[in-house]
Amino acid sequence: MPRTKNERKLSFRPKCTLFSPNENGTNETITLLSEEIEALYLMDLLELYQEDAAQKMEISRPTFARIIKSARKKVALGLLMGNKLALESQRGDLIVGLCSNDTNHFENLNSKNRYICIFTFNSKGELKEKLFLDNPLYGTDLKPTIELTKIFLKYSVNQYIVSQIGEGFKSTLVAKGIEVRLQKNFAIIS
Repeated sequence: MPRTKNERKLSFRPKCTLFSPNENGTNETITLLSEEIEALYLMDLLELYQEDAAQKMEISRPTFARIIKSARKKVALGLLMGNKLALESQRGDLIVGLCSNDTNHFENLNSKNRYICIFTFNSKGELKEKLFLDNPLYGTDLKPTIELTKIFLKYSVNQYIVSQIGEGFKSTLVAKGIEVRLQKNFAIIS
């Protein structure tokens, strides 16, 4: 009897769930599982080693190797053979990062504000956890592109909310799989 499958820790939330060739494709659809999407994100976007990626997903390295091999084969079939790729829509936690001068009211969000606020919401949108860190950019000339990106990746932030952002910083975050939302304020609805 096979043993039960361990729960995988997922942090990446793909923006779209279907890729289809424009011409000469097949009607066959291949589904990338959530764990395969996460493996691709960790290895190919974040460029982690298999051991580090496996730790992030809370699985063994051999299990990670099997998952990434399967994911890459499916992507290759989609690109080279014209199969449609469907991305499984099961999503992990939404981890929101923002920078605020207050830990109770979140207004005028700017990368150089006093605190880095990280909120974790479950798949039902319920607040699971909140974390407040001193922002190393506050009152300094440090660049958000380097410092905040490093912190967001450490805490698996997958969405950054800010009122304005430079194109270079935005491109860096998007390349790391972190969605950027422009808004001046943020409120937690209980």
